[in-house]
Amino acid sequence: METTDQSGDAWEALCQRCGLCCFEKFEDETGIVFFTSTPCRYLDVVSRQCVIYDRRFTINPECVKLTEELVRELNWLHDECAYRRALGLSRRPGRATAASGRQKAKEPDKNGKRK
Repeated sequence: METTDQSGDAWEALCQRCGLCCFEKFEDETGIVFFTSTPCRYLDVVSRQCVIYDRRFTINPECVKLTEELVRELNWLHDECAYRRALGLSRRPGRATAASGRQKAKEPDKNGKRK
């Protein structure tokens, strides 16, 4: 795996703002992550842009700051995610995803702690 010494601004600039991480996710008891079609209320679903992007962590406490450490840990980020590509990461074998689900995924809060 690669590592990066990028500053906060350089790391943030990697984001392509695809909006895929802004949709509700659920995780079942086996660890399979299910993506829903329910976006964050601040995501413009037409442009796939966050309408509060610069203030998202202040306005929406559920928004997760994707640090290098979290990107390495989270199994629901897609392989085309610029953060994952910058770190040379791809999905772990056996961690499939599906289109719908039941139990909300255990995402870290903005400080990286599991909920």
